[in-house]
Amino acid sequence: MTIRNTENQRLESIARPVAAADVKRPVLSRLLASKRGNVLPILAASILPMAAMIGGAVDMSRAYMVKSRIQHACDAGVLAGRRAMAASTYSTAAQNQAQDFFDINYKAGYNRTTNVVFTTSNPTGSSKVLGSASTIMPTTIMGMFGKPSLTIAVSCEAELNLTNTDTTFVLDVTGSMLETIPNGSGGSIVKITALRNSVMSFYDTLANASSGSNARVRYSFVPYSTNVNVGELLYDANQQWLVGGNSGETWPYQTRRPIWSIPVTETNTSVDTQSSEVLETYGTTLNIAKCTDYGNNVNFDQATGWNFRPNPQGSPIVVQNGNVKTTTTYVQHTHNGQAWPNWTSSNRRTCVRKKTTTVETTTTTTTTTYVLSPTWQSGATFSYWEYGQFSFPVDAFLRSIKSANPAVTTPSETNGSTSRWGGCIEERDTLAASNFASTSSGITADGSANAHDLNIDAVPTSTATKWRPYWEDVYFYRNDGTSIKNYGGGYTACPSKATLLATMTRDQVQTYVNGLVAVGGTYHDVGLLWGARLASPQGLFQSTVNANPGNAGSVSRHMIFMTDGQLTSYDFVASMYGVEMYDRRVTGGSNDPTQLERQRRRYLAICEAIKSKGIRLWVIAFGTTLTADMQTCSSSGSSFTASNSSQLNTAFQNIAKQISELRLTK
Repeated sequence: MTIRNTENQRLESIARPVAAADVKRPVLSRLLASKRGNVLPILAASILPMAAMIGGAVDMSRAYMVKSRIQHACDAGVLAGRRAMAASTYSTAAQNQAQDFFDINYKAGYNRTTNVVFTTSNPTGSSKVLGSASTIMPTTIMGMFGKPSLTIAVSCEAELNLTNTDTTFVLDVTGSMLETIPNGSGGSIVKITALRNSVMSFYDTLANASSGSNARVRYSFVPYSTNVNVGELLYDANQQWLVGGNSGETWPYQTRRPIWSIPVTETNTSVDTQSSEVLETYGTTLNIAKCTDYGNNVNFDQATGWNFRPNPQGSPIVVQNGNVKTTTTYVQHTHNGQAWPNWTSSNRRTCVRKKTTTVETTTTTTTTTYVLSPTWQSGATFSYWEYGQFSFPVDAFLRSIKSANPAVTTPSETNGSTSRWGGCIEERDTLAASNFASTSSGITADGSANAHDLNIDAVPTSTATKWRPYWEDVYFYRNDGTSIKNYGGGYTACPSKATLLATMTRDQVQTYVNGLVAVGGTYHDVGLLWGARLASPQGLFQSTVNANPGNAGSVSRHMIFMTDGQLTSYDFVASMYGVEMYDRRVTGGSNDPTQLERQRRRYLAICEAIKSKGIRLWVIAFGTTLTADMQTCSSSGSSFTASNSSQLNTAFQNIAKQISELRLTK
C-alpha cells in the first residue's frame, strides 16, 4: 500500500473535474482561482495595468501642476489688465500689461508644455476683463496607451467693484497752476488743465467700477490757495454761524476810510448904537403962545431941517432904512428949569426944545469853517485817506452773496463803487501758539483747546467762534507810512466755491473742474482744515456726510490732497487769518520768523485729525518734491509724486483702483 500513490490518485481524481471547469474560464480568472504556483504569471499579467495606473497618475499630477500654474498666470494677467484699464477703455497698453503678467507667471516650456495661448477681452459696457489660457502637455507614460499629449485650458475673469464711496478733493489752485509742465510724451500742458483731465479720468474709473451696482459714489471739492470759498455753504446752513448774520453787526478790517471836509456856517449879528441930543432955542423972549406954536411946530421953518411933526408927548418916531434904524424923541420945552406948561403969561423967557436922536446900525456877518469827519454829510468834500483797522457794517454785505439781494457800497472808496461777498472767509479766533497736537478731543494749541479755528467739528456759539466775511475790496496796507497800495492784484485771493458731498454726473464734474481758477499762494493748512470740516462725520455738515446710502453697505471715506508746491506763508497778504503783519493772529508779532513753522505744525496736526476720523488721506505732489511732511500727512502707502501730466493721471488712476475693489470673479 503506497500512501503517496493513493494520495496522488485522490488529488488527480479531484483535479480532473476542476481542470475541466477551468478550461471554460478566462486565463486571469483561472490564475486567480488556481491554488497552484501562479505568482509569477499573476505578477506578469498585472504589470501592464499597473503601468497604466501609475503612468496615468504621474501624467495627471503633471497636468494638475500645469493647470494650477496656468490658472494662476491667467488670473494674474486679467487682474493686471483690469488694473491697467483706463476708465472703461481696454487699451492696447492694458492688454500688453495683462500679457506681461501672464508671461511672468507662466514660463515658456514649463513641464515641457507647448503652444501656450493667452487671450483677454473686455465685454462692451462692463468693468470686466475676461481671459482664457491653454497649452499642450506631452504625457510621459500614457503615450504607451495611445494618449501622447493632454490639452489643458482654463478661463479667468477680473472685475473692479466699488462699495459706497465718498471722495473729497482738496486741490491746490494757486497761481503756479497756470504754469506749464511736460505731458510725458514730448509736449507740454498747463498744470490746471492736467489736473482737470486727471480728475475726470478718476471719475471715469470709479463710474466704471460702480457700473451695474447699487453703490453710492459721492464727491466733494475744496479748491484752496490763501483762502477757501465756503461762505455760501455756511450761509445756507445757518446765517448765525457768521458775523453779520444779525442786523447791525460789524467787523474790523485792515483797510482805509475817507476823511471828509464838512462845512460849518456861523452867522454873527452886531448892533452899533449912536445917540445925539440937540437943544433948539426959539428967540430969546417968547410968550407962551409963541412957545406953544414952536412946540407944536406951527409956522415951522423948513430951513431948520425939521420935516416932520414933533411929538410933544415924548413918544419916539422910528424910521428904518435897511439895517439902519433912526429913533427920534422930542422932549417938552422948559423955561427957566420949569417944564411946560408951567409958564405964566407974565413969564417971558427963552423957549427951548430938546431933540434926542438914536441911530442903531445892525451888521450880520456869515463865516464858513470846515471840520474833518469819517462820516459823509451833505455838502462834504473828500479830504484824504486814513489807514488802519476800522469796523464796517457787514450784515448787508453778508446777504449780498445771494444775487437776489443788492450789492453794498464799498466803504473804502469814494467813487460810489459797490461790492458783493464772494464767499471767502476770515477764520474764527485762534491762539498765537507754537505747538499743535491732534488729540482724541481735537487739536490743541500749546495744550489749549481754545484755538477755535482748529476745531473741526464745533458749531459756532459766539462771536469768537463765528466766521467772518472776507471783504476782498476793502483790504489795504500801509507800505511805509506814506505810500499806500491796495491788496488787489495778488494780495487777495478767493478761489472757486467748495462743494458738499453729493452724487454728481460726469457733466457736472466736468463743468466744475473747468471752472477752477488759479490764484494766490499755497496755504496747505487752509485747504486741509476745510476738507476736514466738509468730510467729518461728526462735524458741521454731518447730516450730509452721514446720509443713508440707500443700501446695506458701509461707506468708504477718502480725501485726495493734491499740491504743486510747498507750504508758503506771507505776512502782507490778506488771507483767511487777516493781514498777519497787523492782525498777528498766528504769530502774535509782526514779521515773526516763526510764521511759516507755525503754519507747518498746524497743517500736520490737521492731517492727523483727518486720519483719526477714519478718512484715508491720499497725497499727490505734482511737479514738486514729495517731502517728508507730505508723506507724514498721508495715510500709510498713500503718497505719490508726478513730474508730468501723464504721471499725475497715473497717480489718480492708482488711487481710484485702490479705492475700488479689484477682484477675481471667476
